[in-house]
Amino acid sequence: MLDKKYDFKTKEEKWLNYWNEIKLHEFKLNEKEVYSIDTPPPTVSGNIHLGHIFSYSQTEMIARYKRLKGYNVFYPFGFDDNGLPSERLVEKEHNNKAHQLTRSEFQKLCYETTNKYEKDFQRLFQRMGFSADFENAYKTVSDSTIRISQLSFLDLYKHQKVYHKESPSLWCNECLTSIAQAELETKTVDSTFNYIKFKTEQGLEFEIATTRPELLPAIVAVFINPTDPKNNHLIGLNAVIPIVNKIVPIIGDEKVDKEKGTGIVMNCTFGDQTDIEWWTKYDLPLVEILTDYGRINDTVPDYAGLKVKEAREKILEDLKHAGVLVKSEPLTHEVNTHERCGKEIEYKVVKQWFIDLMNYKDKFIEMGRQVKWHPDFMRIRYEEWVNNVGWDWCISRQRYFGVPFPVWYCNKCGKAIVAREEDLPVNPLEDKPHRPCTCGCKTYVPERDVMDTWATSSVTPLINMRYKTNDSLEKYLRPMSLRANGHDIIRTWDFYTIVKSYFHFGEIPWKDTMISGFILASKGEKLSKRKSNDALAPDNLINEYSADVVRYWAGSGRLGNDITFTDESMLRGRKLVNKIYNVASFINMHLEDYEDKEFNDYEFFDKWIISNYQEMKESYLNYLDEYEVGLALNTLEKFFWNFCDNYIEIVKHRLYRPEEFKNTARYSGQKTIYTLLYKLLQDFSIFFPFITEELYQNIYKPTKSIHQTEFEELKFDFQEENELGDILIEFISEVRGQKTIKQLSLKNPIDKLNLKVNAKIKTAVLDSLDDLKATLTIKELNLSEFNESNYLIEDIVFGALENK
Repeated sequence: MLDKKYDFKTKEEKWLNYWNEIKLHEFKLNEKEVYSIDTPPPTVSGNIHLGHIFSYSQTEMIARYKRLKGYNVFYPFGFDDNGLPSERLVEKEHNNKAHQLTRSEFQKLCYETTNKYEKDFQRLFQRMGFSADFENAYKTVSDSTIRISQLSFLDLYKHQKVYHKESPSLWCNECLTSIAQAELETKTVDSTFNYIKFKTEQGLEFEIATTRPELLPAIVAVFINPTDPKNNHLIGLNAVIPIVNKIVPIIGDEKVDKEKGTGIVMNCTFGDQTDIEWWTKYDLPLVEILTDYGRINDTVPDYAGLKVKEAREKILEDLKHAGVLVKSEPLTHEVNTHERCGKEIEYKVVKQWFIDLMNYKDKFIEMGRQVKWHPDFMRIRYEEWVNNVGWDWCISRQRYFGVPFPVWYCNKCGKAIVAREEDLPVNPLEDKPHRPCTCGCKTYVPERDVMDTWATSSVTPLINMRYKTNDSLEKYLRPMSLRANGHDIIRTWDFYTIVKSYFHFGEIPWKDTMISGFILASKGEKLSKRKSNDALAPDNLINEYSADVVRYWAGSGRLGNDITFTDESMLRGRKLVNKIYNVASFINMHLEDYEDKEFNDYEFFDKWIISNYQEMKESYLNYLDEYEVGLALNTLEKFFWNFCDNYIEIVKHRLYRPEEFKNTARYSGQKTIYTLLYKLLQDFSIFFPFITEELYQNIYKPTKSIHQTEFEELKFDFQEENELGDILIEFISEVRGQKTIKQLSLKNPIDKLNLKVNAKIKTAVLDSLDDLKATLTIKELNLSEFNESNYLIEDIVFGALENK
């Protein structure tokens, strides 16, 4: 029995409990073809914001769609709870830096904090009606996941795709760890371009312009383009560094931009990637002047202990006092920052593990082209990133809460000793290696670094397939069907997963990608957990509008495009959901005496709406096959309002007053509304799982849930009625419009209407005459033929509205 009004708060809770009770979303192998989704494990670094709801909802809608198509959908869920983002959350919550506690104390806080947030993540995702298999959710710090991540490392080590090297690396002095190129963000800052006077040992003066004068003590060479006629006479001489009074060589290299600054550049260790390239190419000395914390170290006594910007100001003062600061020009330029904390990065020489990327970039491009990207232009973004990769992937992190490297180092010769596969997972800080070093030494040093979180997230396909376990799903999940994520992690999650899949199996990890855009706050910034623009709490929106309405908003965005949240979209969704319930209630009221049976004697407008539905459904399916959830929803919604505003308004007269129509006219209408409402509930169920379940359970219910049903094609050929019916709907709208112009009620009778029609329209009018007269309250309809257009309203005589 349907309630008069739909109370979403009680109904959504009811159906959520019911689905959990019958384990509706539990994955079990059966005879159906498996469709698998590699779901992005949300980073446990704060509360969920509306951006998660947007991108995750669209993926979830595809999972529901594929079930309706007859697939056995493997839709797992996970939580990315290791690594720097989770550590920073813990540090913030407990007001303690990781290095202020013992490793075990800090890890204990990490486990407790991430577990708390994961429970809330899962609660909210389930409240949104997500049909993932939460019973088998994984964590990126669980033993099973650590084992797989370490398996991946051992395989890379075995095939020489990973190496250990002391090398200049990107360094965050806020997070106190090395980072990868993919973790960089550019930020525009105001600075100064400082022109400093240098001399050669012979006393020849020249100028260098720099934004980083604090690196003067780290200069190891000066570079000039050999083709630069203004400056190339200095090549081969030695330069004297002002203030520092250090002697360095002046070297010629064509990479110097003659037009930038003075055309002469200083090579420091290190200010940027070019510094590293020249340092390596010319075998220059290493001069490190920064501590891990981004302060000047004791090798530069006059500035020791100062932060980078403090040292910059002090050195500029000293340069000015020495009379060698020629000028300082205001400058706006881009700097590299760490995406996790927003601080500017430095370079530091650290011994770390790297995965070889530079030798395989062409292969990664080739692999990316084997994947079908949705939308396709995201493939271009992927390729642009691969082409711009400038160095190998550093996977070492000087942190605490992450996957440990299964590695020890010989205390004598320093050689790496890796764990055996059968011993995984291992923690080198607690476990011992299975053998002594090949040099005979039996003592060792454990690896203290942990892996980059992306080194684990990049093996989610292996985690999903339970790789190399007794219950492995590898047979069904290689490759997986779909990877879905936002476009911001193409350069990390997508790229790194393709890298790992290529190195491990020589194949793509998934067939399709579904790349979503961002939700933007009013000022145009991406919503994120670490920015202060996440005021739109999902729980509050669900409480106000319902989960189905929030899903409407989430499902309405065009794939790959960024969108801004608006209240108008929520109000449209609420209106649509309410209309679905009201129309279904109306239809249910007229099905009390209905008995479903074979029937083919449909009325004209029943054929019209059935064919109209078939046409809509073809587009709906095509859009969803291309992962265009928003376009599918728009197409369905457009049909539904046509169904309500036109068809229901036509058929209701047959339902209410069957005695005025031929014997089968009412049953034809009943059969049509019964069939199409069922189809529409199925179609809408991927967007609105709660209200469609409520209506299905009260009106149909041949199975335990609407979400266990499958699409069945309507096999009718009513194309002619579809085309002619659209024309008659135009005619109905025109007559209604004339009533409105004359400020008459739509119920106002028409005593006489003279209508000119062509032959085809005449047949359609005669076939639908009873419906037309009832809908437009026409007493007398006179037809005459002409061939100038489809129809022409020649004359309308309006009668008086009778008082009853």
